[in-house]
Amino acid sequence: MAEKTEIDVGTQTEEVESTTSTERKKRQFVSPHPDGGWQVKIEGGKKATKRFATKLEAEAYAKELAKNQGTTVMRQKKDGKLQKKRY
Repeated sequence: MAEKTEIDVGTQTEEVESTTSTERKKRQFVSPHPDGGWQVKIEGGKKATKRFATKLEAEAYAKELAKNQGTTVMRQKKDGKLQKKRY
């Protein structure tokens, strides 16, 4: 749960919420689905958010989710190893 901290800003006192590292937003994972195709799943989730025929479709969906939620996307290869982003 977030802790509230009061910060003195001149003549005003402002209440600010601080978050701990355990409260960070969960990432979206693109990974192979056990029954074939690709899935998008929230970090630590048990069920896929959505399943796709191609990795490209799954990545596009995951990027949109991450953008809307202010999180990031992690991609896996077919062998389950994490795939680095290329820029």
